Amino acid sequence: MSQQRHCWGVGLARTGNTSFCAGLELLGYDPVQQDPTFEALRDLQGGSGNTVVLHFKYLDYIFPGSKFVLTTRTVESWLASMERSHLHNPRPIQEQHDRIARRMAIYETVGFDRQTLADSFFRHHSEVRRYFAQRPNDLLELDVVSGQGWDRLCPFLGVPSPSVAFPALNQGVSA
Repeated sequence: MSQQRHCWGVGLARTGNTSFCAGLELLGYDPVQQDPTFEALRDLQGGSGNTVVLHFKYLDYIFPGSKFVLTTRTVESWLASMERSHLHNPRPIQEQHDRIARRMAIYETVGFDRQTLADSFFRHHSEVRRYFAQRPNDLLELDVVSGQGWDRLCPFLGVPSPSVAFPALNQGVSA
């Protein structure tokens, strides 16, 4: 797949990142990783998650011509999903300093704080849009949660749509 451009998902957690990565794999991107380490980024064809969110400008620099996908959803839907995720799937991160650092850099909290998270949602979306404002062909906004998929992603990447449905993963926690 080396002839294809890299593709990076720059959406926040709970916006369809796992489905997005599975979609890239179905399109033949290899390797793709959801929530990779910083060290793994250089070896990937695509990925998404907090590490990609934090380092998308770096990825844009080292992989010129990359495509970026801002997976998104309504802020109210996102906050509800984040709250359910924190309540039903708590992941203690004490002593996991890399994870704490990523969450604080992106969300300014490691737990569920509605206003802090809402502010981080709008701040991140604004920053991604600002960064790509002069390069609109390099950024696609994709609302996987509401059903957007191949019909928007494939033309953006310049590839044919697969004959299978776009992946819909982690819906039990994100709905």
